Amino acid sequence: MASSSKSTSALVTSSKKNHYDVFVTFRGEDTRNNFTDFLFDALERKDIFAFRDDTNLQKGESIGSELLRAIEGSQVFVAVFSRYYASSTWCLEELEKICECVQVPGKHVLPVFYDVDPSEVRKQSGIYHEAFVKHEQRFQQDLQKVSRWREALKQVGSIAGWDLRDKPQCAEIKKIVQKIMNILECKSSCNSKDLVGINSRIEALKNHLLLDSVDGVRAIGIWGMGGIGKTTLALDLYGQISHRFDASCFIDDVSKIYRLHDGPLEAQKQIIFQTLGIEHHQICNRYSATYLIRHRLCHERALLILDNVDQVEQLEKIDVHLEWLGAGSRIIIISRDEHILKKYGVDVVYKVPLLNWRDSYKLFCRKAFKVENIIMSNYQNLANEILRYANGLPLAIKVMGSFLFGCNVTEWKSALARLRESPDKDVIDVLQLSFDGLKHTEKEIFLDIACFFNSECEKYVKNILNCCGFHADIGLRVLINKSLISINGQNIEMHSLLEELGRKIVQNSSSNDPRKWSRLWSTEQLYDVIMAKMEKHVEAIVLKYTEEVDAEHLSKMSNLRLLIIVNHTATISGFPSCLSNKLRYVEWPKYPFKYLPTSFHPNELVELILDGSNIKNLWKNKKYLPNLRRLDLSDSRKLEKIMDFGEFPNLEWLNLEGCERLVELDPSIGLLRKLVYLNLKDCYNLVSIPNNIFCLSSLEYLNMRCCFKVFTNSRHLTTPGISESVPRVRSTSGVFKHVMLPHHLPFLAPPTNTYLHSLYCLREVDISFCRLSQVPDTIECLHWVERLNLGGNDFATLPSLRKLSKLVYLNLQHCKLLESLPQLPFPTAIGRERVEGGYYRPTGLFIFNCPKLGERECYSSMTFSWMMQFIKANPFYLNRIHIVSPGSEIPSWINNKSVGDSIRIDQSPIKHDNNIIGFVCCAVFSMAPHRGRFPSSAHMELVLKYPFNKRKSDKSLSRITVSVPVILNGSLVTITTKSSHIWIIYFHCESYHAFREIRFEIFEGQALGMEVKSCGYRWVCKQDLQEFNLTMMNHEKTLAQKCKILAIEDETQPEQESFISQVITTSQRRKSTSDNKSTATTISVVNNKQRKKSRTAISATEAEVSVEVPDSPVTDEVSTESPQKKILNLHIIGRFIGQFLNNCCQQGSTDTDMDTGYDTDTINSDAKSLVSEEDLDAVNSIIEDLNNCCQQGSTDTDMDTGYNTDTVNSDAESLVFEEDLDAVNSIIEKTIQTDIATSNVETDSPVEVADESLDNLELRKKFQLQLRQTAM
Repeated sequence: MASSSKSTSALVTSSKKNHYDVFVTFRGEDTRNNFTDFLFDALERKDIFAFRDDTNLQKGESIGSELLRAIEGSQVFVAVFSRYYASSTWCLEELEKICECVQVPGKHVLPVFYDVDPSEVRKQSGIYHEAFVKHEQRFQQDLQKVSRWREALKQVGSIAGWDLRDKPQCAEIKKIVQKIMNILECKSSCNSKDLVGINSRIEALKNHLLLDSVDGVRAIGIWGMGGIGKTTLALDLYGQISHRFDASCFIDDVSKIYRLHDGPLEAQKQIIFQTLGIEHHQICNRYSATYLIRHRLCHERALLILDNVDQVEQLEKIDVHLEWLGAGSRIIIISRDEHILKKYGVDVVYKVPLLNWRDSYKLFCRKAFKVENIIMSNYQNLANEILRYANGLPLAIKVMGSFLFGCNVTEWKSALARLRESPDKDVIDVLQLSFDGLKHTEKEIFLDIACFFNSECEKYVKNILNCCGFHADIGLRVLINKSLISINGQNIEMHSLLEELGRKIVQNSSSNDPRKWSRLWSTEQLYDVIMAKMEKHVEAIVLKYTEEVDAEHLSKMSNLRLLIIVNHTATISGFPSCLSNKLRYVEWPKYPFKYLPTSFHPNELVELILDGSNIKNLWKNKKYLPNLRRLDLSDSRKLEKIMDFGEFPNLEWLNLEGCERLVELDPSIGLLRKLVYLNLKDCYNLVSIPNNIFCLSSLEYLNMRCCFKVFTNSRHLTTPGISESVPRVRSTSGVFKHVMLPHHLPFLAPPTNTYLHSLYCLREVDISFCRLSQVPDTIECLHWVERLNLGGNDFATLPSLRKLSKLVYLNLQHCKLLESLPQLPFPTAIGRERVEGGYYRPTGLFIFNCPKLGERECYSSMTFSWMMQFIKANPFYLNRIHIVSPGSEIPSWINNKSVGDSIRIDQSPIKHDNNIIGFVCCAVFSMAPHRGRFPSSAHMELVLKYPFNKRKSDKSLSRITVSVPVILNGSLVTITTKSSHIWIIYFHCESYHAFREIRFEIFEGQALGMEVKSCGYRWVCKQDLQEFNLTMMNHEKTLAQKCKILAIEDETQPEQESFISQVITTSQRRKSTSDNKSTATTISVVNNKQRKKSRTAISATEAEVSVEVPDSPVTDEVSTESPQKKILNLHIIGRFIGQFLNNCCQQGSTDTDMDTGYDTDTINSDAKSLVSEEDLDAVNSIIEDLNNCCQQGSTDTDMDTGYNTDTVNSDAESLVFEEDLDAVNSIIEKTIQTDIATSNVETDSPVEVADESLDNLELRKKFQLQLRQTAM
């Protein structure tokens, strides 16, 4: 006989009659009221559908035939062998049939030896032998039947099973049930043919659940938009994993239970019934329910799935807390709102993705054609169009596919046209639930996005919504949480059916609904509104693809808050006599009128965008706009003046780029204390800027590219009449000139602290192509500048940029008179990414087309050193870093090189080295003189190829392109001699795409004679940041002698890179001695002009010291009375030497017989702590020359050949640091003591001598004090 449980399970293998999960064969008289009843009960609790004779057998049918059909329809068989099992012919026939069925793959038999020895069953011995003796006597006419029974017993008895003798039945039953569940796991799901693409999603959920872990309780959330298949996915998952738990439940539609039933109590009753088996009527209130959940489920490993939770309060009131469940329990919550899941505290939120095209196609074909491939080709295009409309939403695909089943092509076309006009109600109703759950503000945002801004840039949309007062940051987050929108890259994405829903809500609302006609996005709608006289309902107009617009219609829309007309080719007729005063955002490129309407008083206007307009002046009269924050009049070529900036007191962003007729800025611009952005680029005729523009304390961005007349016209600092409320600054303000005006203008005192504070906020400055001949030293006051563009100017040198530590971008391209590079800053941590407009802004140093710099390799060394220090200071900076500088050879630190424009990349280092942090590639490209017409522009880009598909069979490569960030314009690149440059690009490891090949390509570069000569790459490791220095990379010591250039010093490694000095070339020195120690020498100075130029350059002073023989004719021209006056153009080791030598040169000495030389050993000992080993030779040479000159003496006290203090200090400033102060003071003390000891000289007046010595001593003390204060 066989027995089974009641079927209420989701694990039913089939809905057909006589199909079961389990069939149990047993001897009823032996086990019916004990073991088998316990087994059936355990199977029922696990929702396993088993056959049971007293409930499943139909009256009047033959027992034998019904049992045989049940056996054939079952998946797992349990044979319970008891003492008298073999005496039952029905049991033996069942067993024979079971052995026949298990020959089919996927079916299993499990033997249980209840109170009999397994060997007796297998060998048919003992009581089983006695039973078969009786069977053979009974069936003498059919002994083959008995033989088949024997074979069946032997076959099943030989299988390893459960021997229950002397074992607790409860524990063994659990093991049996678990085994059955494991067998049924791959068969227990719904197995619906509609579940296309579900396997990968199920596996992802199983991985998140960590089913093998039984130590803790884990909760996950399933999140997605309506109709995406969350519930279907959860049901299938439940079917596959519920058998692993002691108790499980699936609560359908929690939101509906709350709406239609007794809220949390009804949900609690379902949980208790499904997990503990306690009937609903036994639970009277929430207290009892909560008590049972808390005190009974804590002992069970439970699986709880709660579907369609739409409020946090629903979870709170159900009172299912993680800490109340037994170890190994799992909770799965399904919701359209991610915020609910996160607030509950789920460990993982799984977002259900839309179906891809392949799965969408398969599901649609199954519904529309009942096959997986479309048979008739004339349906193909229509099916593709429908799938594009459904856009991967499973609900829409199933509904439309089922609707079109059995229809012909004509009917398909008709149905598709109807769908476009009115989406299917079943689909819309599901989506409408999400919209209905929104608050008013979120509904307005949803409708704006659906009608206007789907697939638009998030930053752009958020700005507009904020202008309209919708608090977009929190509003968009709510829509994202509720799966109504998503962020794809930098764009807002809304599913096409949700977009359709939003537009239908606006179009189909009743005439009394304020949403009716509230938003217009086509000219046809605009005319419909006019005809229906519904203008007062219109709140927003966005016209992007219209051909003709009658602007007069806008005059009647008094509630308009948003106006965007962006079709540049549209024909605008009429003129709006007025516009809504409620307008908050206006964007109208190519605005065709000279003025805005006179009656337009937009007190609520936040942004006004009229780029490329015909505006001559905004208004004929003044308008007070207290809320205006952004004004864009760029490329308004007829704009002549903005009357009074004081009418926009809260303006933050002003763009006047390309306003060619703009001659001057009104002085009232000084009132804009909140102005952050000011763009005057390409205002070619701008000649007057009020100097109080640099009192704008919030200004961060300033662009004056090509405003060259401002810097050359004498009117540039005039101050026309201005109201008393505007802060006045003298017309000769030092601020403007000290920051960026050329040096041929008169200078006043350095800027005051107030001015410096005003400039403190500047982050980006562009004064390129302004014909600047010099840049003043005070540019170093802009400590927070991050981007500095000085390209295209006429200066030969630049002041030090050492203090601009925030600098990430320096542009010096097309500076054709530039002779040397400035001192570069020590990079510091910048703390944030700079990504604007959907692309990375260039970061790095750009020194291109500066022919007077030459192609010395030391420039690429210096710039690369800056790059490495920048990477070290900003290890998580993901932006690409570029270097473009003069150079004709691949740097030595690039260890993979190739001639030509391409090279293959070896991937092995990144696979085996975890210390790699980035990737550097570079190219050397040349430009040669070429006759003929230059192109408007050339283009060069780096192409990085990488495998698009990792499968070996797919050898196709995808590519990333990076353009060289310099201007390759024929009118700028005037080539007289062949020149070469190096382009270096650094990629952070996180932006690496397993590149396989590097290639540099040039387009339209023939007229410039452009050619890529060589290229290479290097993997950058962590230790490289510590080890890279100029000596390692470019043989710095050799290059220093050739280039005379100061390298960038590493603040963290002063012992390696501090005081990298240049050795001044000296002519061969010839010495001669005489008895009276008065050998005559001549020290001639050369390159004095070059020394003056190098005050602000990075190269050290170049000088030559030559010594003539005693009988030279020049000897008589130089006196020998003042030995210190002979010390000129010696190598400078620090500020203290420069100051001290200058004082010595001015004071002199009259004692030619006294030995006033310095103690070389003493000074050298102190100086060793200030210099690196490579500089010691130069230091020793200086000290030796100093000592020799002091010993030789001189008598000319009238000749003033002392050092220029400013020049010395400027050159020496970078060589002394605070940590060197003690050693500096020590040297000064010793030199002062030497002067005191030698100050007693013979004169005609002892009093005068004493006074002079006292003066010298006081002078030295003052110098010492001044030096200490400066160093500190």
